[in-house]
Amino acid sequence: MGCLVLGLLGGFESAARGDSISALTQSINQLSNQLALEQRQSDILSQKYDAAAAQLSSVQATLSHLTAQAKAKQIQIDATTSQLVKSVVYTYVFGVQNSPLLEVFNKNANQSDAQNVYDSLVLGDLQSLSTTYRHQEQSLQATVALEAVQRDKAAAAERQIQSLVAQHDKAVRSTQAALNVMKTKYRNQVVAYEISVAVGCVKAHNNPCINSAIAVAGQVGGNSASNQVIKAVNAAMAALAVSVSQSSASSVQGLRALNAAKTQQGLPYIWGGETAGRGFDCSGLTQWAWRQAGYSIPRTAAQQYYGMAHVPLNSLQPGDLLFYFNLDGDHQVDHVVMYVGQSNGQNYVIAAARTGTLIGIHPLYTFGLYGAGRP
Repeated sequence: MGCLVLGLLGGFESAARGDSISALTQSINQLSNQLALEQRQSDILSQKYDAAAAQLSSVQATLSHLTAQAKAKQIQIDATTSQLVKSVVYTYVFGVQNSPLLEVFNKNANQSDAQNVYDSLVLGDLQSLSTTYRHQEQSLQATVALEAVQRDKAAAAERQIQSLVAQHDKAVRSTQAALNVMKTKYRNQVVAYEISVAVGCVKAHNNPCINSAIAVAGQVGGNSASNQVIKAVNAAMAALAVSVSQSSASSVQGLRALNAAKTQQGLPYIWGGETAGRGFDCSGLTQWAWRQAGYSIPRTAAQQYYGMAHVPLNSLQPGDLLFYFNLDGDHQVDHVVMYVGQSNGQNYVIAAARTGTLIGIHPLYTFGLYGAGRP
């Protein structure tokens, strides 16, 4: 895998030097596909790891059972051995009272009947215990041998798990290293390319294309990369002076919309709210306010941005709408406020900000500021 990744990165580097944007894009796609393949291989290794772990658990359970069996059989052997000793001692030494074996010591051992008693009672009992002992010992030896086999299996399964873990970690490190190389070494080239795309989209008035360029840059370089593209887009819009000449609303109508919005101060933010006297969400407030000024605009923040003329940020007037991008990580226009004006060098807006807040006037904040619009 390492040679393949290095080959892909080499092609990426060649394209990044300016051979062609299409070659650069192709190299990015190839590397992305390779990273996806590595992830799938990591998933397969994870499944093998789980299987090996299950095997190890089963072997360990068998081993534990065999160990318990061996201990039990050893106890049986110990008991049988003790019984043998007691039988010999008590019969031949102490002469237990009322034992049928006592008559062996009370008769001449050369007599046939005494010999018969000795053979049937003494030797028979000892032979039976001896046979039991041998069987128990053989069973113990078989159990111990099987236990050794299971220990070997457990050790092999554990080595397999360790090998799979090492392979998995190697694949993850390789994938992450390739991803880090792409992000750090080629980030600027990708962002520069997306800036050029976005500026071209501004000239073509292609707002979805602009949105896509910002999103791609964000995927490679995060919010800072997205902000670079947004800054370039705003500069391109200002240069084109796409604004007042295309807007049908006058400053008087903007003030009417602003004054309408001010009447709703103190009401709560309500997700999906669009009813006067009850509460609004951000775009519900701006839609209702501009309706009071005689203009019908779309419902959501993104629809409002793409559905009206764009105003340079240095040409704002009261009632204009300010739009924000990617505040919740979705790489979309997702918030709108209304411009109030300037006081003591500070710009102010009126907004239904978020759940738990009241509609009111606040200083203008610029984080995520994407652009301005006027119906």
